[in-house]
Amino acid sequence: MGLPFFRRGAAERRVAEAIRQGIGVREFTWEAPAAGDTHARRRAIEAILASIREAMGSMRRPYGINHVAVALACRDHQGRVVCSNTLGVLRPESFYGDGSEARIAAFLDDVESVPGERRARIDGALLSLGDLAFELSLRTAA
Repeated sequence: MGLPFFRRGAAERRVAEAIRQGIGVREFTWEAPAAGDTHARRRAIEAILASIREAMGSMRRPYGINHVAVALACRDHQGRVVCSNTLGVLRPESFYGDGSEARIAAFLDDVESVPGERRARIDGALLSLGDLAFELSLRTAA
């Protein structure tokens, strides 16, 4: 019984190491919208979705694995996180259609609760599970 646990631990270590090396990771930065500025908020939603969609367009999809994990954080001028949210592990179609804007808008609602002088930028990270699976399958085959 100890062997399956050893293998699972080894796989978890390989995944964690690949992520630390940046395999499948895309990072983004956008300007935080000013409090109450609906036009800036709209532009932020559009920019965030455009970045996510562009990144998804270039990712690998081995064995049909096309899921992504997305996290967003608002940082102050010193780089400290003042609010954050993970959108979860989602398929690409989650970033098209009606629900896509609502996901980003919900995060921006949280950003609105942060005093304006503390909002400097929004950072995002996307992890492509397909890119990660592709890289790990190459390492296993080698």
